[in-house]
Amino acid sequence: MTDVYEVTTVVGRKELLAGRIYRTRTSGAFEYDSDYLRRRDAFELAPALGLFPGAQPLQPTNPFSDSAPDTWGRKVQNRAAGRQLDELTLMFGVNDEGRQGATRFWGDGAAVTSGNGVPVEADLADIIHVADQIERGETEIDDVAVRRLFRATGSLGGARPKANVKIGGDLWLAKFPKPVGDDWNVMAWEAAMLDAMGTVGIDVPQHLTKRVLVDGSERTVLFLRRFDRTDDGVRIPYISAMTALEATDGEGGDWVDVVDFAQLAGSDPTQLWRRAVFGALVGNLDDHLRNHGFLRRGTAWALSPAFDVNPEPVGDGNDHQLALLGNSELGLDSFTGKDALDLFGVRPTVANAFLEDLRPVVAALPRFAAAHGADVFSLEVMTSRLKAAEAALS
Repeated sequence: MTDVYEVTTVVGRKELLAGRIYRTRTSGAFEYDSDYLRRRDAFELAPALGLFPGAQPLQPTNPFSDSAPDTWGRKVQNRAAGRQLDELTLMFGVNDEGRQGATRFWGDGAAVTSGNGVPVEADLADIIHVADQIERGETEIDDVAVRRLFRATGSLGGARPKANVKIGGDLWLAKFPKPVGDDWNVMAWEAAMLDAMGTVGIDVPQHLTKRVLVDGSERTVLFLRRFDRTDDGVRIPYISAMTALEATDGEGGDWVDVVDFAQLAGSDPTQLWRRAVFGALVGNLDDHLRNHGFLRRGTAWALSPAFDVNPEPVGDGNDHQLALLGNSELGLDSFTGKDALDLFGVRPTVANAFLEDLRPVVAALPRFAAAHGADVFSLEVMTSRLKAAEAALS
């Protein structure tokens, strides 16, 4: 038996039927709608799905992986189901309201996994309590609470506990501290990174932190306004660098390929260089392909705002997920040599001006982190990394 799901996207603020997924028990295929293919403004939903008629397989690599849950979402979905779910079941299981980008799935005229599943800010303490239980691997968790958390999770990448949340009618992403594994205030430092990047001209999402009381303890929660929605709620097509390069989750990748796609797609490689430099300075080691993305703007794929940038102490090394010219041991000098500047299309005068702008901002990072709730220990943890960054810039 074959199940048929309609797939829609947004073109020029209008939601259109793009094609259909045909799913059997063990496999699936996608086929573009003929009317969509005839449109002059039609675009590939993913580079792996060329604009031509006929069925295209969804295995072994799912071209719609950005619509599937991240590592955290998979953990929650599998827990809610009480078993390990297959890839397409996981993808269709993401709540439609919080699904990433503009790709949506429909069955029998209704959005797949639709419903009012996105909580409001006042619900977060209860949501975080259940997230903590799942992170700790507890077995006695209320099924209703797990399903509620399941409806709040989305498809934005990463293993960190998180949930979509409504604030004033807008869709935001709330990222939680882990009950086990966060040795310092990770959320305060991530917020500080966004503050600093925004100061030096790197595009970042609107963000804020709040202290939420959970089980008698105050926790720092980072809120990010969803950048794949317009101010009036229209969905914006999005693909991660992983999807752009037809890679699989977990592949580190290379800046060479990301820059190549960005240039071909109409994005600004200079903005990529700024992000790479900043990430090398602060030890953003977990800079894999799913942590970079592109938004559809007109007829081009523009860089999305930067996200998931987290510093690591110097003791954790400089081995990045995303390599440069095959080398994953990266520092500031990796991106300031002639070959790197030529790759990103950055003039030496522009590079020097940016590095000059970075000096006072790096020095101010502890102040940014403290403003978001970082305690003395959390600040001291990053002292070695920030001293190394200041030395590299001097």
